[in-house]
Amino acid sequence: MLRACLALVLLVAGCSAAVGNAWAQATLPGPGPHLVRDATACGGRWYAVGGRAGAGGETSPAAWDSADGRTWRSLELAPLPGSYYGPRSVLRSVACANGRIAAVGSRGGGAHGNPRVSTWYQRGEVLAEAPAPFETYGGDTAVDVGPISGGPAGFLIAGNRTSGAAAWISADGTDFRLFEGAPGLAGRSPRTLARAGAVLDGRFVLVGALGAAPAAWTSRDGTAWTRSGVPVRAGVAELQRVVPLGPDLIAVGTRDDTFGAWRGPAWTPAGRFGRADGGGVRSLAVAGGRLYAVAGGLWRSTDGGRSWLSVITPRGAGLPAAVAARDDQVLLVATDRVWLANGV
Repeated sequence: MLRACLALVLLVAGCSAAVGNAWAQATLPGPGPHLVRDATACGGRWYAVGGRAGAGGETSPAAWDSADGRTWRSLELAPLPGSYYGPRSVLRSVACANGRIAAVGSRGGGAHGNPRVSTWYQRGEVLAEAPAPFETYGGDTAVDVGPISGGPAGFLIAGNRTSGAAAWISADGTDFRLFEGAPGLAGRSPRTLARAGAVLDGRFVLVGALGAAPAAWTSRDGTAWTRSGVPVRAGVAELQRVVPLGPDLIAVGTRDDTFGAWRGPAWTPAGRFGRADGGGVRSLAVAGGRLYAVAGGLWRSTDGGRSWLSVITPRGAGLPAAVAARDDQVLLVATDRVWLANGV
């Protein structure tokens, strides 16, 4: 009886007892070394994005797709004519909206080595660089450009400018509009930070922080935002990833020295797990009603974020970069490879 009670207590607290599983490694085609950074499911296919490393520190963008997660092919990349940073970028984030993907890439450059950001959209079986003025992602008010998310209303990129949290929105990924200094979203005292987003039917959601407290915002079109209170006890917390789960939204981020989950739209605090590190929550996905988070390792929740278990990752995977999901399948991205598992 004592042993059973102890097991229950550990589960509720987010114990680190590993969930066993079997992963199948897939080989990505094309010259390497590969730099795989993110993945998503879209239109019945898997997509992985990243880049290739060359001699002397040179890089180039790369993307792959697969029908079954086991056999992959390289996608054609089409940088803009005359683009300097596009052909040298590494694609760091990818999302799906209405059966097509869009991606965000970057390459350090200029006098200070700041990231030169580019976005890419799907054009048939080609991933094409989208045109954008330098000030869309850079300029004097630039701070950072974060991950991209997609959904029925299009694509949303979370990020920050000197005025505080900001957003970039596009209906189809071909042209993003920057919303900086937007009412209800921007703020300097306390400072607002946007870390990630979700796209619903006619609604955009951003999550992040307001000073040392977690925060979330919603908007119909990006021009004005409504902030929602996120309950948290004393301490420091930040929402870093968010996904739809049925009628709810689940956000995962840091809570003091651990990771934690919140359930929206009321943003009720849920379970805590693991030990927070400098990388924070890198990825969050849903497969078969289960949540998977890359946060200092791979974690799984079967009850909407109330309790979490550590998932054993494949040998040689190291620290995962991202996780994607489709139906009951989970695709894990780590360094230069991908792995597929069913129902882990």
